[in-house]
Amino acid sequence: MLRKLAVLFLFAAVVLPSSAQAKFLQFGLNESEVKDIVKEYLLENPEIVKEALDNYQIKEAQARKQALIAKLQPSRAALERDPNTPVIGNPDGDVTIVEFFDYNCGYCKMMFPKVWEYVQNDGNIRWVLKDMPSLSETSDLAARAGLAANKQGKYFEMHQAMISHSGQLTEDDIITYAKSSGLDMKKFEQDRKDKALDKILNANRILASRFEFRGIPDFIIGDFISPGAMMGDELDVNVKAIREKAAAAE
Repeated sequence: MLRKLAVLFLFAAVVLPSSAQAKFLQFGLNESEVKDIVKEYLLENPEIVKEALDNYQIKEAQARKQALIAKLQPSRAALERDPNTPVIGNPDGDVTIVEFFDYNCGYCKMMFPKVWEYVQNDGNIRWVLKDMPSLSETSDLAARAGLAANKQGKYFEMHQAMISHSGQLTEDDIITYAKSSGLDMKKFEQDRKDKALDKILNANRILASRFEFRGIPDFIIGDFISPGAMMGDELDVNVKAIREKAAAAE
């Protein structure tokens, strides 16, 4: 037991600053002997290394999370209140859900009915939808089609049709959904080629990059950032957290 305690103290000395190490070296062991004992102990107890690495990774993840959360406030208006970004649900809702998505993304398709059902049942949520076309050429075509439909007040109809489409969209599919959504096709063709849409999509990419999003979908709900699909109860938990915080502040 005494030997184990001694080794633990020596191990602490190695990881502490040199001033602390000096205190342990006063016991008559030189630096080489200290390292040999620590090495022996680590070889006999490798789980300590794993535990240290796990703790390091946890701390790194927490630090990264806090760094991203710190970026939310200065980006809040661009995330939640950009007038060029389509909104479904209640436009005056007390909670805002922001989603970055691609119409050809399987996980985005999977999340749509889950989030939409929640938004409908709640009745007081703004769902902000930011296109992040990245998976194929038709992803870009679909993004432009949705934004063009938004100009005619038919965004939800077009969005629901395209995001519910099974498999990859084709341009023929997009045209078919535009017609079935009741769009003025002449205006639709003009609007989806509008260069102004480039600025909207580029702004979305810049925001996604700011929050280090590498894939899709990505959700932001208050201070919660989900880099990926919400597979558990994250949606309900974070909507309630926002309302509880607002109620406490009153």
